[in-house]
Amino acid sequence: MTRLILIRHGETNWNVEHRKQGRNDQPLNEKGAAQAKLAADHVKANYNIAKVWSSPLQRCSNTAALFNLPVATSEHLLEIDYGEWEGMLTAEIEAQNIGQTNASADELDPPGGELRSNLPIRANHWIVESKIKEQAKKNEDVVLVGHGGAMKGLLVALLDLPDQAMNTLVIDNCSISVVDINPNPKITNRLVALNHTAHLKHDLLTRCIFIVATG
Repeated sequence: MTRLILIRHGETNWNVEHRKQGRNDQPLNEKGAAQAKLAADHVKANYNIAKVWSSPLQRCSNTAALFNLPVATSEHLLEIDYGEWEGMLTAEIEAQNIGQTNASADELDPPGGELRSNLPIRANHWIVESKIKEQAKKNEDVVLVGHGGAMKGLLVALLDLPDQAMNTLVIDNCSISVVDINPNPKITNRLVALNHTAHLKHDLLTRCIFIVATG
């Protein structure tokens, strides 16, 4: 059995501003770069990584490079295309759509962009492309660095969940989620960790103690 370790990219300035960045190739900010190193160090210390996959956008590929292994990229792992919403504040979008489902931008199809229902479809294309089920026969761990929206679609595809389940998932910056991939196509994969962020909080506590001790 293979463990697929999903890492969302670190923080960007647009994350801080609550802007929809989608396919916009925003870089990690200083905090995001620190988060990426913490996530990579944690995964390297706890898993036997044989393969690394990444979205081609730099906020993901720069994190994937920290594993010092060849990185395979796939267009199927790109974030949702937000169309007319690219660069807009989430609050602005929700104000314009107040009459729709909970007025949550994450539950709506962006105008001129990609249908949210396409995320699990793209994810299934990646599952075929990556041959992850065949990889599972080798009992080797695989890292995937991706985006919050696209990773929700991937979890739905991997766990054979309805599309609506994407609305119930939370995936924070540089959180770690883990899925056990079963090589038997008749057996459902298992989610063993979701949105794990303890590795980030530990570093924040350590830095606070250091500041108090030396300040």
